[in-house]
Amino acid sequence: MKKALSILMVLVILSTLFTACAGGGQPSSAPPPAGSTAVTPEPSADPNAKVKPDSPINVGVTCPYSGFVAALGENLVKGIQLGIEVEGRQDDIKLFIEDTKMEAELAVTKLDSLKQKDNCKFLIGSVTGHEGDAQAEWLKKNPDVIFMPGYSAPQDMTMRNYSPNMIRAGWTADQVMFHYGQYVAKELGYKKIISVGADYSYPWGQAAGFCRGFMENGGEQIEYIWYPEGNLDFSSIMGKLQGMAGQYDAVFLNDGGATIISFWKAWEQYGMNKVFPQLIGGTNVADVNVLTEVSEGFVGVKSAGHYVDGSDIPANQEFIKKYTEKFGTSPDAVSVQGYDTIRCIIRGLDAVGWKTDDLNAIIEAIVSQKVTDSPRGTFFFDEFHNATQNVYVKEVILDANGNLQNKIVKTFENVSQFGPYDAYKEQYMSMPPDARDYPYTTKDAYMKDIEKYLGKDYVDELVKNGGWK
Repeated sequence: MKKALSILMVLVILSTLFTACAGGGQPSSAPPPAGSTAVTPEPSADPNAKVKPDSPINVGVTCPYSGFVAALGENLVKGIQLGIEVEGRQDDIKLFIEDTKMEAELAVTKLDSLKQKDNCKFLIGSVTGHEGDAQAEWLKKNPDVIFMPGYSAPQDMTMRNYSPNMIRAGWTADQVMFHYGQYVAKELGYKKIISVGADYSYPWGQAAGFCRGFMENGGEQIEYIWYPEGNLDFSSIMGKLQGMAGQYDAVFLNDGGATIISFWKAWEQYGMNKVFPQLIGGTNVADVNVLTEVSEGFVGVKSAGHYVDGSDIPANQEFIKKYTEKFGTSPDAVSVQGYDTIRCIIRGLDAVGWKTDDLNAIIEAIVSQKVTDSPRGTFFFDEFHNATQNVYVKEVILDANGNLQNKIVKTFENVSQFGPYDAYKEQYMSMPPDARDYPYTTKDAYMKDIEKYLGKDYVDELVKNGGWK
């Protein structure tokens, strides 16, 4: 009897095991028997599928659509629109665009409206310096939005006046001029410069950065001539420049937009190319929108910036192709900043699954990016949320089609907003901010001033090395 029960138990166990192997237990990895039908499991979710927001994300843009820099505002928006399209987010981003008319007070009013009426948590700011400064002050009272400048370049927006919720995927006026000043002093060998520029914050920053690089690397003197913002009559300034001929090596033009076109017409009318051997310029002097309006006499004009239209890097060539196909015009540095800024926002949202309830997480996702596919070249963000990037010295040439274009003549890699003062950040920020008469523009006064902030050892090293190492 016990033997029969044992045999029965063995048979039950074997039957249970057979059932499990046939499909009643864990799935078998063995192939199905011949003639049977294999069951295909449900496909898993596509890991590359885009997360979609519940509703479009509102992004506000403030920019001048009128005034002498209206073209810059238009190009900013075009760059943003192309960036949204390239990232495939046309259905996920809704743009609200406001005209600031180049008025700082109006630029702030527009931010209020975009935040409160249009519920925009992401704001892209204006293209001019005085608007940017005003918007930076507004931002300190509005920590519940993320603000990214459209092209505004005063350095203190991401330095002395830093706010954690400001991220600049662009540049500062000083950042692209530090090494250009060095280049003009060291490689062009100029000692005395006349700086002619518009009298407001952006040109002050360009002049300040240029002055530091120039004075610390062999330059001796800069003479400033300031004119009202938007000035289009340069006859009196040409007369003044003629009277200074022979005392200075070159003229440094420091402005942008329609003003440059008017300046150049006067320059040629007064025969200034025979008086001064070289016109050099700030970042916007040889912009694409300027090159289409000036004569071939502009060939040879040197400037510096973080984007060069004639750059042959693949990302730039692809960007230019898509931009011209979409808009029928050529892009400029403002277009690039709009393009890069919106893509940084989109990629930050990608990283957090398009959830907008935690702005700190989105800020961290944006500033941790290293952007390797920008038309300007690779850039990344510093601890003050400003882009660190290449700076290029560029020169106007005639391309194969007989059109004016910029080519790169020298590259300074990975320049931060502090330029050569990366090891002296606190000391640099303890200096007075840029102004129309600061920093000082004669060698002795300049060196005495920086010794107070950067130390005697710093100045002694400059003297010993003949400038920066």
